[in-house]
Amino acid sequence: MGPNDRAKAAREDRARASQEAKKRRVSNRTQGTVADWASADGELLTKAVASIARHGGAIRLGYTRDGGAYAVGIYGDGDPFTEYIPPSENLSDYLRGLIEDYG
Repeated sequence: MGPNDRAKAAREDRARASQEAKKRRVSNRTQGTVADWASADGELLTKAVASIARHGGAIRLGYTRDGGAYAVGIYGDGDPFTEYIPPSENLSDYLRGLIEDYG
């Protein structure tokens, strides 16, 4: 299995986990928790962008429509896809995973 295959498998695993978390979660608005990119670790975010860009890809950062979760779009490695991270999950761990997958 080459590096691109491992990265793709890891992304698919994260996407599956993200979808499961999205299905499980109760609206974060009702819990008083909101996603806020201003609270993200800037160094990790920069490294994640650099890792993906180094492989000819791009990353899109946003929120779900209700503002209850982070939305991260990945372009340039097959079909574009979006992963959803609830604010109750560790955003730094997610970013570290992107760095490892594309590093």
